[in-house]
Amino acid sequence: MGKGSVIVILAVLLVFSCEEGYMTDCRECVPEYPQQAVLQIHYRNPDFVRANPEVTLYEGVIEDSIIVDRFVIEEPYSLLTFNALLYKDYSATLEFIFEGQKYITTGAARPKVRYDKTSCDEPCYYVYDNVIDLRLRYP
Repeated sequence: MGKGSVIVILAVLLVFSCEEGYMTDCRECVPEYPQQAVLQIHYRNPDFVRANPEVTLYEGVIEDSIIVDRFVIEEPYSLLTFNALLYKDYSATLEFIFEGQKYITTGAARPKVRYDKTSCDEPCYYVYDNVIDLRLRYP
């Protein structure tokens, strides 16, 4: 076998032997398997959202039109929370008017649980993919 073949084989082995990288926030870890997740919905970017926005949360995809909750935001906060079921799809829309133009942003999440036995002091369960970011970045 030639030197080039060995390099190719080693490169393929390296690519397929690596685990998917992730970072565990140990402050969010819990010792028991969680029964539900807290879905975080980020909606306000103070530079772009001036009028009171409206957030609509859907179960599944938006096209199914299964509305779970609707929030008309009057406070200056930028985060909503919702107690969600694990491994269930959620999607959301944000509607607002900025400089006379109507904007609608969309996002989706499916909260999942990962067991991590090495990153923190003790083995724990970690909820991830529980954030829907609806903030407008570029008007």
